[in-house]
Amino acid sequence: MNVLHVIPRWVAVPFRFRALFWGFMRNEIRGRFAGSIGGFLWSLLTPFANLLIYIFVFSMVLQIRLKAVETGTESFAVFFLAGLLPWGAFSEALNGASELFLERASLITKVAFPLEVLPIVGVAVPFLLHGLGFVMFLGYLSFKGYFHFIWVWLPAVVFVHMLFSLGCVILISGLSVFIRDIKHFIGTMLSLWFFVTPIIYPLSMVPEPFRWIIKFNPMYPFIELYRRILLQHTLSWEMLGLAGLLSLMVFVGGTLFFGRAKYAFADVL
Repeated sequence: MNVLHVIPRWVAVPFRFRALFWGFMRNEIRGRFAGSIGGFLWSLLTPFANLLIYIFVFSMVLQIRLKAVETGTESFAVFFLAGLLPWGAFSEALNGASELFLERASLITKVAFPLEVLPIVGVAVPFLLHGLGFVMFLGYLSFKGYFHFIWVWLPAVVFVHMLFSLGCVILISGLSVFIRDIKHFIGTMLSLWFFVTPIIYPLSMVPEPFRWIIKFNPMYPFIELYRRILLQHTLSWEMLGLAGLLSLMVFVGGTLFFGRAKYAFADVL
């Protein structure tokens, strides 16, 4: 498979098979709110309620304060949410990756359709739903005076973040067809990954000898980019380039594996 053709071919999938893509998107979103009276309204109410709870607890009750010189804000709630919301979309996408093909085994073995649609949907839905909370958070930051024109670079960060997530989902979902134990391992891995990612603490709180571990974490540049743009109003081109290169490597690696493995899915499933 020509590596140069990998990205354009995958990017074209939602457009070439848009009816199928949007069909899976609708089914996935409806499935999450099936049987509930509020339906899709919960996708707005839940993140809004979580934002209020986090802001109240960390700002009013615990009253944790940070050094604005280091983090761009004194509010721990703002610092925490700037990292938690991007992490939430990523972790939910990975958490569901192991079941992407296994849950649809009967469909895959009976109907011929481009399997690439499923990992793309598996990333698009979490980023869409968590994106609603992120938009609310941007509104709150704007209200508190954090708005800056450098925010125009946020779509670039979101894109490389989604590309990295898609690469991970493609790899995990493909491997899970052959190694079923991955679905039991992924939850524990994400819990450990969360705590070695500077989400609930700034890097400055980590002892100097151990900071290289945090910086070696693949999610570190993404979380750092979000925080620098949102709170410190700066953009590190070096970090954006690193995040872009990392995303490209993971995505290409995942798609090359998937391109070879997908032909055996029907036999294994």
